[in-house]
Amino acid sequence: MSKLRFGALVAALGLATFTSASAEDLLVTQYKNDPSGASYGIALEKGFFKKHGVDITGIVSGAGGGSSVRAAMATEIGYGDVTAAPVIAAAAAGQDVKIVGITSRSLADLAIIVMPNSPLKTAADMKGKKFGISNPKSLGEMIGVLAMEKVGLKQGDVQMVALGSLGGALTALETGAVDVTAIPVILFRTKGGESKYRILVGPKDLPLVPSQLGMATSKAIKEHGDKLRGIQAARRDGTKFLYEHTDEAIKILSKIYAPLPEKDVGIMIKELVDAKFWTEGRIEMSLLENTVRAMKGVGMLDKDVDLKAIVDPSFLPADLQK
Repeated sequence: MSKLRFGALVAALGLATFTSASAEDLLVTQYKNDPSGASYGIALEKGFFKKHGVDITGIVSGAGGGSSVRAAMATEIGYGDVTAAPVIAAAAAGQDVKIVGITSRSLADLAIIVMPNSPLKTAADMKGKKFGISNPKSLGEMIGVLAMEKVGLKQGDVQMVALGSLGGALTALETGAVDVTAIPVILFRTKGGESKYRILVGPKDLPLVPSQLGMATSKAIKEHGDKLRGIQAARRDGTKFLYEHTDEAIKILSKIYAPLPEKDVGIMIKELVDAKFWTEGRIEMSLLENTVRAMKGVGMLDKDVDLKAIVDPSFLPADLQK
């Protein structure tokens, strides 16, 4: 692991600019473009942060990848909800971060898609085909590797084709340059959904790898423990609300995901509820182990990671710490 260079890793994950967060803002990766952070939006709208003694005034979007990790580390709170792989990569490279909770327990916020007339009917049919990804070592490549693994395919059975961006992968799919690709469900809905593409692997069948998790710096852990506990409790309440009051949650989230029509937001949220996408926060080590395996599979890591050394469940509600 000492050979890994954090700068190179986060560059491979796709660095981009990020929106600065003030002391009373929370940073959540792709907040308005990915449903992983939906529980935070619910918690803010329903006053759950105030209920648990945390004065959060807003939520700002992180750009994703290593930039969101660095942005979260730089905030006054020292906390952010970010993609799992770059947090693990950062911790493995000696960066000052700990995983304090898991936000979503699968990659159901993505969809593996083909064109409507494609001969591919199941993930096993990807053997010998071309899978479009944005870049090597990207989340798209990780989901492809895990989907292959789940149906017994090996690396090399499917050709990964890097196309520079999600837009490039979609264009390649539409023109027949690749046979299959994976895109975020919000983008899938925005681009026409089932009227334009066909889902090959849906939410319930996608790999159990956290799409996002909560991370904190050692300074946050030492100096802002009460805030971390309040954030985790509020997010838990937001998650429970999503499952117990789904229709009301859809109305709240439609404002966040606009201009996506409320009807499409509703379809997406109900699919994710059915897939049990969001978690109340418990750190399931098996999910992080899956992430490490996928990272090794795409060349992001060359050795195992001591996951127990980079997690701290003590800020979760007591019943979730076990």
